Amino acid sequence: MYILYGMTYEQFWFGDPWMAKAYREAHLLRRKMVNEELWIQGLYDYHGFGAVIATAFGKKREEYVNKPFDIFPKTEMEKREEKRNQKMKLINFLSSWRKRANAKQKQDKGADLNA
Repeated sequence: MYILYGMTYEQFWFGDPWMAKAYREAHLLRRKMVNEELWIQGLYDYHGFGAVIATAFGKKREEYVNKPFDIFPKTEMEKREEKRNQKMKLINFLSSWRKRANAKQKQDKGADLNA
């Protein structure tokens, strides 16, 4: 069994007995990592199939995820950058909304003068 874990014959019979435990734990960690990778792959498949089915049978086109999922906790720098990006999106939205409102107001004033 330990040969499957990557241990050689000499390591098993003539090496430190605690190496067997280390090889077994390393094997379990590798299996856990593969399981998590497969779970993430399933998540991507789920979203991909969902986008295709929703587009085929829904009223509007659904898009597949445009960037990888965040599976690791964010660092403080990433959190600050995300907050800054959200603020910039809000500022851009409000300024474009203000420009449209000002243009509509000018258009309405011009219509009043021509009447």
